[in-house]
Amino acid sequence: MPTEIGQLVRRFTENVQEARPQGYLLQGSVVRRHLVRPSSAGDKRYGPYYLWTRKMAGKTVTMALAKPQAAIIREAIARQRQLDRRLAALRSLSEQIILAVTDGVSVRNRAKSAR
Repeated sequence: MPTEIGQLVRRFTENVQEARPQGYLLQGSVVRRHLVRPSSAGDKRYGPYYLWTRKMAGKTVTMALAKPQAAIIREAIARQRQLDRRLAALRSLSEQIILAVTDGVSVRNRAKSAR
């Protein structure tokens, strides 16, 4: 196995080992927001409120959260995003390895036509 392919395989194996999540995984995003309402004494600020937004069956779903829930869900979302990046790297390495170790269709040189 050529050195370059060996390095690609080694990187692939390392990424597979690192791709194991260390906790729960969720998709979406968590936002912290405040509501501002006008009052006779000036604007009154309420909150913070925590919202978790994600897509389910093609629809956006939002859920109100308590502060402890928001922290846990934020961590799960961060783990999911990290896993997505690692999987993208694994797909890229897989493509490079497969194309390097297999024979493909030969490319023919086309003569440029004179116009």
